[in-house]
Amino acid sequence: MDTSCASVLVGEIRIEYPDRMTRRGVVLIAVVVLIAVVAALLIVFDPFKWKPQPEPPPVYTIAIDAGHGGRDPGAMAADVMEKDINLAIAGLLTNLVNAEPDLVGVQIRTLDMFISLEERIARAEDAGAELYITVHVNSYTTGEPKGVETIIDSTRELDDDSWVLGELIQHGVVGATGAVDRGTRSQESYLQRTQIPAVSVETGYITNDAERANLLNPEYQAKVAQGILNGIRQFIDWKYPAVSPGSE
Repeated sequence: MDTSCASVLVGEIRIEYPDRMTRRGVVLIAVVVLIAVVAALLIVFDPFKWKPQPEPPPVYTIAIDAGHGGRDPGAMAADVMEKDINLAIAGLLTNLVNAEPDLVGVQIRTLDMFISLEERIARAEDAGAELYITVHVNSYTTGEPKGVETIIDSTRELDDDSWVLGELIQHGVVGATGAVDRGTRSQESYLQRTQIPAVSVETGYITNDAERANLLNPEYQAKVAQGILNGIRQFIDWKYPAVSPGSE
C-alpha cells in the first residue's frame, strides 16, 4: 500500500496529508491557512483595539480675551484705539497657542464687538479653560511712562497660581520684546469673578509715542504674543508636569 504523503507548514505546525488529496482536503488546508493569516493580522494591527490602549495625552484649554471692543474702545491716543491693538495681539496669540500639540486656544472676542465682563468669564468657564489671559494696553495723562506690566486681581493670595502665571508671562513678554519691565502687581479687577488662574497683560503704553508705534507694528505684536505664549508654556509645564512611562 502506498503510504507516501506531502505536507504543508502553517506557522510552526506541519500538516501532513496523502499525496492524493480530496477536494475537501484542499479546501480544509486553505481554510486553516486563511484563518492563521487573519489571526496574525489581527494580532499585529489590532483593528478592534483589543489590546490595552494608552491614555490620550492631556490637552489644556487657554481662554484668550481681547480687552474692550465695540462701543467700548478702551484707551485712545492719536486716533489709535486700544481695542484694535488688543484684538490683533489676541488673534496672534490664539494662533500660537493652537499650534502647540497640548494646548487649545479659545478666543473670547474675535470681532469689534462689545462683550460684558460677566459674559467673558462665562465663556471661558463654559469652555473648561485652565487659564484666562486678557490682553490690554496701558495709558497715562502724559507720554513719559512706558513698559509692560501684568496685573493680578487683588483678591488673590500670594500663593495663588495667578501670581505664578503672571510672573512667567511678564518675564516672557519682556524677554521677547525688550520692553521696560514694570513688574507684576495686583489691583481690583473683574478677574476676581472666576477661580481660574487669570491675568491681565498690559502690553505697553498707547500714550507713549514710541511704544504706540511698536504696538501698531505687526512684527512687534507677534513678539508680544510669543512672549505671552512662552509664559503660558512655562506655567503649563510647571503646573502639569509630564509623567514619564513607568514612573507611576
